[in-house]
Amino acid sequence: MKKSVVLVVLLVSFLLLFSGCGKSLTVGPFSSLYFNGDEYDAAVQEVLTAFSEYEGCTLKRIDYAGDKAVEEEAASRGLSPERVMVLTSTFSTDGGEHNTVFEPNHTYEGYKWILTRSLSSDSFWTILDRGYC
Repeated sequence: MKKSVVLVVLLVSFLLLFSGCGKSLTVGPFSSLYFNGDEYDAAVQEVLTAFSEYEGCTLKRIDYAGDKAVEEEAASRGLSPERVMVLTSTFSTDGGEHNTVFEPNHTYEGYKWILTRSLSSDSFWTILDRGYC
């Protein structure tokens, strides 16, 4: 199981490096009691899709926030942990004037992405919240 998770993370990282989605993007290591590598990959892809709308921003890193963060977020929303994924990201902004709330020429770390799904077996994630929430 661990080998397949590592393989999925490496494959996602490799694909992202050559897809033009972020030449220096790192997808952090992943281990969870609640999710498998495919579920993590689907959540990362959802974040990548949403992040593509962040004009003037370059995504540097995405990480799984950990099972404890998932448990806390799930409890605060009245959901089971299997239905909530919490990721964190690091990204930088360029010096251009964009219609954005982000400060120019700044690096943001620990930016949260909270994703949910309707069933524990559902691989389709929806972003519920993001930012420093």
